Amino acid sequence: MSDHTISAHALQQQLSDTQELAVLDVREARFFNQAHLNLARHAALSTLAQRIAQLVPRRTTAIVVIDDNDGAGGPESTHAVRAAQLLQRLGYTDVRRLAGGLQSWIAQGLPVIDGYNTLIKAFGDIVRQHYRTPVLRVEELRQRQQQGLSTTVIDARPRNEYEFLSIAGARNYPGTELALRHFPARDPQHLWAINCFSRTRGIIGTTTLRLLGLTDQAVFVEDGVMAWALQGGAVTQQAAAADDIPALPDAELARLASDLRTRYDLRRIDASGLRHLREAGDRSLYVFDLRPGSTDQPDISIARAIAGGQLLMHFENVIGTRNARIVLIDDPHRLRATVTAFWLTQLNQAEIYILDDTLTPAALAPAPAPETAAASGTATPITAAALLRLYREHAADIVDVSPSIDFERAHIPGARFLLPASLTPLTAIIPAPRQLVFTSTDGIAAQLAAQDAAARWPQQAISWLQNGNQGWQQSGQPLQAHYANEDLLTPFDDDWNSVMRIFGPRRNAAWVDYLQWEKTFSARVISDTTVRFALFAAN
Repeated sequence: MSDHTISAHALQQQLSDTQELAVLDVREARFFNQAHLNLARHAALSTLAQRIAQLVPRRTTAIVVIDDNDGAGGPESTHAVRAAQLLQRLGYTDVRRLAGGLQSWIAQGLPVIDGYNTLIKAFGDIVRQHYRTPVLRVEELRQRQQQGLSTTVIDARPRNEYEFLSIAGARNYPGTELALRHFPARDPQHLWAINCFSRTRGIIGTTTLRLLGLTDQAVFVEDGVMAWALQGGAVTQQAAAADDIPALPDAELARLASDLRTRYDLRRIDASGLRHLREAGDRSLYVFDLRPGSTDQPDISIARAIAGGQLLMHFENVIGTRNARIVLIDDPHRLRATVTAFWLTQLNQAEIYILDDTLTPAALAPAPAPETAAASGTATPITAAALLRLYREHAADIVDVSPSIDFERAHIPGARFLLPASLTPLTAIIPAPRQLVFTSTDGIAAQLAAQDAAARWPQQAISWLQNGNQGWQQSGQPLQAHYANEDLLTPFDDDWNSVMRIFGPRRNAAWVDYLQWEKTFSARVISDTTVRFALFAAN
């Protein structure tokens, strides 16, 4: 590979202009969480091969990859070199490394931030200030409930997060689904108390309701479920939310969408315009289907299904290229797409369009199949039944390359955990008389890791489990959660210290620290001159 690098100051300049650029931090999440560029996307080397086709879909996009020190620390610190080589093998033609890595950036006094999803969280805090979103502290919510004042608590998170832990009695209308509901005027003291786990989705949900004119009695429950639980409020796991807030008629939702598009001059595009953008190929194009229950249907094969309202919160995880184009699909009223476009336009990281047309199979040429294979080694697939025979004969070493959170929840008994960014820990068991079998949650990561291992150790018998742990379980075989320290070939460095993974006596202190961080970090984000939110004028 030719040695292409870019200096820290040159990268900062590129982040300040309007050209397309994908800045990918390829370290594991634990290290990304400690410090990273405000506009970098986390794309860990251990999962880069699986994610890159969707994260950066255009092969000619300018990409800069970042690790700690770009190899200056020896062979274990060359993630950027290996990531660049991988991207070139996959056909990306403009790949550079940050010279000196993150340490060089920091040494030159350039800004970094700690935490995860920080751009979106900082944006949410700025939205709260800019639009003067009313706040209800959890102490005030408790007092209202004790006094019998009319209050409806609504959790704006996706259903799986709501079920993980929620305020007792809270309804659940995630993301933009909240904006589709009818909020009748009740007594003057009634409040619609909108919350999430901490802050961001509660802020966005509350502000959306008020800007759409759906209700002026919506308030943001400050610090959400975390603060409520810390102060002894009743919480529920696996709650079954009451669905008692009716939806507005489609005609009324269409009117709200039209009014919002007109008021803020949001961009629209028809099917022929979308086809033109796609065929032009001069800019990266991301298409998202926001309809509930949508999947990657053949008639809209270029679209990625994502629940309405969650695209904003997950923006940093799904949009790898800055200054790309994004088209949003939603039927029949297009309010989900319009609300999402309203917020993404102000985030100011891409050019946003609402598809104002019906998308049919004839409207688009077939989408090219994304490449995922990244290694040239020869490894063979193995069925769950075949692995079971090897397992019973003690003739297999099983290596699980799932995300660590999946390994913690359930894995094949006897499997050892490995982050596949480095295969070096396997030298402790290779060469081995037993067959080396890779597995993962669904088998995709296992196949890639097996191919990499086969290229490195061509004499070793190496396989991957078809359909991974899911296939093993579907065949009637058990999974287990227990593991010992010696089962970890690598640490859980893909754990970015999420507060949702902290339980027991450590939980409360971790939650207090997190909430304090979330209230103070946004000033550091917006002081970075490369971060340029573009909020509309507040009425």
